[in-house]
Amino acid sequence: MRGVDLGGRWYIIDVLSAREVRETLPRAREEDPLYVAGSSGPGAADPPSALQGRVRILEMSSVFAELGDGPLRAVARRMRSLGLKARDTLRLGGTGGDVVVFLASGQVEESIADGTGKVLLTRRPAPGDLVILPAPRTGDRYVTSIFGLTDAALLTLDRDGLLEGLGSEVEAVAVTLEKLWEQELSAARAAETQVKSRSVAPIIAFFSAKGGSGTTTLAINTTAALAKKFPHQVLLVDLAVPFGHAALFADLIATGSIASASRTAATDFESVLRGNIVNHRSGMGVLPGTLRPEEVDTVTGDLTGRVLDVVVDWQKLVVADLGTSLGEAALAVIERAECLVVVTPPEIAAMTDARRALAVFRDIMNVPDNRIVLVLNQRSPHPPLDRAAVESILGRKMSVVVGFDDSRPEDSTLAGGLVLLRDPSSLVSRGATELARVILASLKLDA
Repeated sequence: MRGVDLGGRWYIIDVLSAREVRETLPRAREEDPLYVAGSSGPGAADPPSALQGRVRILEMSSVFAELGDGPLRAVARRMRSLGLKARDTLRLGGTGGDVVVFLASGQVEESIADGTGKVLLTRRPAPGDLVILPAPRTGDRYVTSIFGLTDAALLTLDRDGLLEGLGSEVEAVAVTLEKLWEQELSAARAAETQVKSRSVAPIIAFFSAKGGSGTTTLAINTTAALAKKFPHQVLLVDLAVPFGHAALFADLIATGSIASASRTAATDFESVLRGNIVNHRSGMGVLPGTLRPEEVDTVTGDLTGRVLDVVVDWQKLVVADLGTSLGEAALAVIERAECLVVVTPPEIAAMTDARRALAVFRDIMNVPDNRIVLVLNQRSPHPPLDRAAVESILGRKMSVVVGFDDSRPEDSTLAGGLVLLRDPSSLVSRGATELARVILASLKLDA
């Protein structure tokens, strides 16, 4: 493999920080020596078909999808096309010009290596995907390379192109780009940790027989609590399909899923799956099951088994949010789970459904009682049933009781964070911390 300068310069990612947007915007048109070569003015020579293709790529991106047609076209006109020959390598790092890189056509492999050259992550983006790259403020700690598997075309968009094309709307895009870069850096740090402590992880499944029980809120905050003990070694698999919200609750931007990984070649499945994990600053990772509701049929029991085979080798703990599903994907997880957390609110209908679910686990799936952890989640200030009544109906003791916390979990989500991190003293935070302690004790990992 040989490095390519692509027209006399290396193309290097730069940081567009939300903090600098306001002060940079008035100077957007000033000449900067770093950007003179290959300036990003409107591409008047681009044919309409090329412009439409670029707009479509921007529309499919999580970064630009919310923009209107006018700003999208303005940005598309400022994108530049770069050719990457098969077996040539584009290396990125340090300081310099381009902010965003898309794969327009062909096949490439993106890899992130540490300072010694050891490859930590590899991805094979599909045409139209945004190639996420570590920000240069990491110095020489990480080096990103894009290797041409076939002749490929890349579309790049530099700082000036964003500022001129988006104007006042650039701040929202800058914030999203920062989140993506932080997720990528977290992924690299997680990969370093996982390589050093590779083991087969036990699986913890979260289930509720009734929707609206707060299962996802508890699952994601408990996962974050577990990650305090095992940073970068705890993964939450969101199988509450078709509408899983784990990434949303954690203020993460999902760029791939189990469903999208299933469409890749078998030889690429593991690397693509790992690339679809988004990493949170708490030290946990989140793997979405689907990104769109119509993908739900692709998440089968067989595919879920393949996913578990891959992820347990790279984590210390794997948590699966099953929502209310007892479909084949959920059953595949429950059969392998060493701890099954059943969340129920103190409501009559929930008691009926919980009794039926527990009977299925015990009588049909032969899940031992010592693997089941019951959680009473009080979702209203005046529940119709108290703890004693719930335990009498279910014939089992509650392992954890989570008190009513008003709107604090939702407020934290709206503010862009987990309630465990924003308000550790809240009732949901204390409940998630206690639940993490109970899980570690049941798995004998509390030493």
